[in-house]
Amino acid sequence: MMKRNTEQDFAGIEKIKEKQAWQLAQFEEWAARQDWQRFHETHYDWWMFPVDQPSSYGFTWVVYDYEVNELKKDPVYVKNYLRGVELLLLAWGWDLYNEQLVENPAADQHWSNWPIRLYKCGSSLRLFGFTREFESVKKYAQYLMRQGHSFAYNNRDLRTIFLD
Repeated sequence: MMKRNTEQDFAGIEKIKEKQAWQLAQFEEWAARQDWQRFHETHYDWWMFPVDQPSSYGFTWVVYDYEVNELKKDPVYVKNYLRGVELLLLAWGWDLYNEQLVENPAADQHWSNWPIRLYKCGSSLRLFGFTREFESVKKYAQYLMRQGHSFAYNNRDLRTIFLD
């Protein structure tokens, strides 16, 4: 039997899909305008890259095996999810599918010292079973670590999922 989110404050699968679609439309608008700074200063990771752990929103956006399975059955959700990952990484100056830094990035297209967001994105990719994309995110995280960037957040070491 698959674990599922039965918490009273859970938004539900349909609300996750709605919120993700709404957020992706914003992502697309920001990327089209090359307004990469908006990615750095806006909150979105809970519904764009859901994980299996509660957050400041409690269990509202938490997904377990059951919800992941249901969400992955929806090809539009999957397409939007992966596009969201791609745009987030572009905002940080990383090409998700070519697994390399963006050539000639815009001024605001850079790492913004949000290790918790990269951690959540990576954790979500692993939870959803998107291995190829996770490996690219991991490669970016390792690059950042080699550059001396900290992966500490609220007294937590977030490096562990990105280490070999």
